[in-house]
Amino acid sequence: MFVHRFRDLDPNIRTECVRALGQWLKKYPEQFLDTNYLRYIGWVLSDSDNHVRLEAVKSLSGVYDQTEYLHSVTNFTDRFKSRLLEMATSDIDLSIRVAVIHVLGDIENHFPLEEEEKEKLCFLLFDEEARVRRAVSSFVKTVWEEEVDEKLGSLRKPSEKDKERIGIKALAELLVKWAKALDSLSGDVAESELGDEDIEAGESSNGKRQSKRRKELIALVAAEDRGRISMAVEALWDEVTSVSDWENLLELLLLDHSASEGEGHVGPTRGRPRVNGKSKDDFHVDESWRLEEAEETALLEVLVAAIRMAKEESSGGKKVSYSIQILKRS
Repeated sequence: MFVHRFRDLDPNIRTECVRALGQWLKKYPEQFLDTNYLRYIGWVLSDSDNHVRLEAVKSLSGVYDQTEYLHSVTNFTDRFKSRLLEMATSDIDLSIRVAVIHVLGDIENHFPLEEEEKEKLCFLLFDEEARVRRAVSSFVKTVWEEEVDEKLGSLRKPSEKDKERIGIKALAELLVKWAKALDSLSGDVAESELGDEDIEAGESSNGKRQSKRRKELIALVAAEDRGRISMAVEALWDEVTSVSDWENLLELLLLDHSASEGEGHVGPTRGRPRVNGKSKDDFHVDESWRLEEAEETALLEVLVAAIRMAKEESSGGKKVSYSIQILKRS
């Protein structure tokens, strides 16, 4: 009878009912982790009271950790997954959104989401709420790792340098893809923060493109506005290594990705066996991590945000500042 008070007029009673059922799901899974009881949780996911909805989400937080009973939650997951995604993206209560994101992460570990569903969650990396961005960062890390593993699978014996640069390439691809999708949804493609992919007439030469990229970076370093990618960098700082490794980011961006295969070297280094202790292979651009124009632009913003984060963490910031001075002179 206690469980069946989930429709009581008093939201406090409904909250207590859902909380108790959640405890039973964890304490007596062999009896209560069943569709006949889980459906009550699903129904109150649409309750008008914030506290009731939050308790419903909390009751699911440990359900997917009980792997031996996963077969019991398959139907529930299929039926209410869309509602959980809706809550994660648009619930009016911030705490509910954060809690739902963690539950969806648990679901992904056992019942992989569709690509469209994953993308909806990844969009939250650019949410205006910092707590939401932080909550979804672990999920985004998983998506990024899947992309990296897929790219590495096509290589025979990737070196450590290849792995680092493929990680950066995968990050750039995801950021560009999500930005395009968001711009398409908002109808604001013309003002995309990732910039125009088209190469302007007269800017196709290797030297001009390299110079243009350096000037663009210096301009971004001086900028104060925090854009979409800057917020993403803050959220992923402790999760995705390719975000915080700004030195490798800088090194990759200074390579000439427009050169044809066999010519992927930085201009000034040609003809020298080693530069600053590096062999010519360090300047070769492999097709597995060659950057497109839009990806370079996105990574420029990642680099600027990463440098700012590194400066905040650094006591004096001398190492970061020195690297920027080298970039200016180059």
